[in-house]
Amino acid sequence: MSRGLKIPGILFLLLAGFSVHAHASIWGMPFPEDISTNGHLIDDVIRYIDKVLVIFFGAVAAAIIYFIIRYRSRPGHQAVYETGNKKVYVIATILLGMTVFFSIDAVIEHMSFRDLNGVFWNFPQGKNVLKIEVMPQQFAWNIRYAGTDGEFATQDDIVAPLSQMHVPVDTPVLLQLSAFDVVHAFYVPYLRIKQDVVPGMITTFWFQAKKTGKFEIACSALCGNGHYKMRGDLIVESKEDFQKWLDAQAAQASSPDDVWADSGPSTGGVPKDWGWKWQARI
Repeated sequence: MSRGLKIPGILFLLLAGFSVHAHASIWGMPFPEDISTNGHLIDDVIRYIDKVLVIFFGAVAAAIIYFIIRYRSRPGHQAVYETGNKKVYVIATILLGMTVFFSIDAVIEHMSFRDLNGVFWNFPQGKNVLKIEVMPQQFAWNIRYAGTDGEFATQDDIVAPLSQMHVPVDTPVLLQLSAFDVVHAFYVPYLRIKQDVVPGMITTFWFQAKKTGKFEIACSALCGNGHYKMRGDLIVESKEDFQKWLDAQAAQASSPDDVWADSGPSTGGVPKDWGWKWQARI
């Protein structure tokens, strides 16, 4: 083997080794536990993407190795230069592009819109649906429940302690979100949910938790120098415990001002009279 082949061959093997090690480290880690009824749909798309990328990456790597060996510099071999505009090359390029498009892009789009239209944009209806309004701000989550009248932006609304969201297990939860200041993102890995929250816009999504426990709410959009503090708790509990908690919150007014003591003057504390009339989504 000539020196011209050894050097690129060694570099390729080193890069391939680092790539395999990196992917093995990522793929070897299990997904966070899925506590939602629909999270498996997200996992299915991710796993499909992983599989097809491995297949195409393997094909490209094999082709590179073949070309390195087949067209290496060696005695008696004269280089042949191709412009790549022959009909066979054009047809091969079109076929390869269509194969990649229909096996990756088209399949992923079909799976995504099937799940969006059939599940994630198919918002639950009925009296058993729990509705919650969320208004993030630098650097916490403001969470509001409707009071006994079942309406939002009224005097009997229940404002939860800062950055604490309680929901009952096995119950559809419908959230509407609107940011107070900058763009935030409501992210709960255990629910497979990440929803951008934009000032001046109300976004809606829903989930249903199937396991009780405490799970972290994170902001996945860089929202300022205190972004690291923007954590919350999603507390999934039995329907009985949730109702007890909700009744206790209705009986006493929350006092979250002390939580904002170290937030600086830019926050101005929790906004007063925040909330909006619930916007129906069909």
